Amino acid sequence: MQYNPKLKKAAEEIKLILLKYDIAVNVVLHTPGHSEYLLHITPTYSCAWIENEVVRFRARAQDYNGNTSIRDKKIADTLNMFRLLGDTAARNAMQLIEVSNQFDKKIGADHEDGGHTSHTTQNN
Repeated sequence: MQYNPKLKKAAEEIKLILLKYDIAVNVVLHTPGHSEYLLHITPTYSCAWIENEVVRFRARAQDYNGNTSIRDKKIADTLNMFRLLGDTAARNAMQLIEVSNQFDKKIGADHEDGGHTSHTTQNN
């Protein structure tokens, strides 16, 4: 099995929370040998979505009944979402990589890589 069912279930619960509070997220879940990630960029304030692993945008004035100020706010909120999710993820990643590298050198850690599968993959 190339995924951990517990992580898949936790990710599904997180998705419900994201919908409930109308928020975006970039999160990584972990158990030994496995990780699961979730990138949710489609709260109502966003004009972005992921399609075929490509980030797409749509913010035309006609999508907002010709109201360019609503469109511009949606674009600004989307760009702010990407900036803050990206900056925070980068800071966290750099810190985690540094800690991992330090311990790897000190104790010669051997890492089991659980591989990479999509959120819809169910390898039984």
